[in-house]
Amino acid sequence: MAKKISICIASYNMCHLLCETLTSCLGQDYPNMEIIIYDDCSMDDTPALFLTNKMDSRIKYHRGEKNLGVGDGFNEAIKHATGDIIVLMCADDLFTNKYVLSGIARVFDECPAVGHVSRWYYQFVDGFPGPVRAWRTTDPIIQANNPSGLAFRKSALKDLGCSNKMFIETSYLVSQVLKAGWRHGFLYYDAIAARVHRSTSTQKGYWLKRRVSSPIEDWHSIGGSAMLKDYCSLIQIKCNFTTKALIEEIGMFIKLRPVVALIPMFWFYCIVSLLTPRGVLRHTTEFYRHRILRYFTSEAKRD
Repeated sequence: MAKKISICIASYNMCHLLCETLTSCLGQDYPNMEIIIYDDCSMDDTPALFLTNKMDSRIKYHRGEKNLGVGDGFNEAIKHATGDIIVLMCADDLFTNKYVLSGIARVFDECPAVGHVSRWYYQFVDGFPGPVRAWRTTDPIIQANNPSGLAFRKSALKDLGCSNKMFIETSYLVSQVLKAGWRHGFLYYDAIAARVHRSTSTQKGYWLKRRVSSPIEDWHSIGGSAMLKDYCSLIQIKCNFTTKALIEEIGMFIKLRPVVALIPMFWFYCIVSLLTPRGVLRHTTEFYRHRILRYFTSEAKRD
């Protein structure tokens, strides 16, 4: 009998998109699965969606008593999972084809030493067909910057969990699984379409409330050293945090990788981030990502 797969969804105020995600999950061809939804104390109509509608028997809904955050939301969903394989999914993302779960199960079956399976994925924007940006490295830590489609052998998660620090929630979990001696596998195609939209993560005050440490220092601490070359993150910091936080992040780049002080591109992003008004920077980056970058990005399809 095929191993049971638990798709674990942490949801917060995503009632308007959750049904589309569930349809994508239920459309998988894998014969033995369940869908665990942990409602992180949503303030929208998410509870009514499950209490007033007859849902597929494979869907299990659990609601928290207080908002925990992304990382702990996934931890709670995993606690309710009964499957041998855990697959994480954001409440607004989609599988790109119906064979993703079968592919994940095959990787685990072929090698008992594999404790984590990653995948490539692309981002999309409602109203625009196809990807606007693709994430296709073979670095399992970096690829875990988005939770959707990340898979774990449940036995590899003993005493381990996601971090609740912003940006590294699931990358931290991957790093812990690998440090425990488990190997990782990959699906070398875009298995997930990750939605880019204005949600709670871009509303005023949300990022400020959740920033408790330096993002680049957090990435470095879990082995995500490749992020020390991602100078674009300075623009993200400027757009969503404070100028003080931006200056601190510039200093952290130099502290952790002193050679950046000799790299012109690093200083280009520093100057642009420091001198460009926040509103102008937000508008420009959104326009570039949504209207221009998509013309240079294509989907890596399953063979």
